[in-house]
Amino acid sequence: MNILKILFLIVLFSISNPIKAQKLNPSNDLSCPVTQKDLLLDGKLFASAPPILLRVFNEEYEYAVFQLGKRKSSIYLYFKIFTDNVCVKQEQPLELYFKNGEMYILKNAFKVNCDGTAALELTRRDIKKLMANNINTIKFYTLKKDYEFNPSDADNQNIKFYLRCLKLYKIKKKR
Repeated sequence: MNILKILFLIVLFSISNPIKAQKLNPSNDLSCPVTQKDLLLDGKLFASAPPILLRVFNEEYEYAVFQLGKRKSSIYLYFKIFTDNVCVKQEQPLELYFKNGEMYILKNAFKVNCDGTAALELTRRDIKKLMANNINTIKFYTLKKDYEFNPSDADNQNIKFYLRCLKLYKIKKKR
């Protein structure tokens, strides 16, 4: 009797179509706020996380934006100071001071400009460093003035969350 039941189940499963498991995008599970528009950046599709607004230390009306984005499979950090005539040299460092006292340097890969913009392609090492530590201070050196920013604990949590989201996010092809 048991053999008959087993044969019946084998026949039943072999006749029915196999059910395919739905592939879930892990970034959807996190409810990531990553957006991708039809706009192109240097002819390539890109996605970005929401910007993090930082106030310049000891200044009331000077701000910068810290934004993470992705092109192809690379994650980038875009940093822009909202002050007129802020000239930034290529390879100008962005110094990160972590709460554990360690300093970490990222170099600007964006060409020389006077609109206060720096773009940095993050390496795996950079991403691991940002994920493992909380940033206490960001120092950004320009030709005329040095800027200092102090991200809050919420900013640090957002940076880690956005990095996790962008690592999992797949750039969608243009339709």
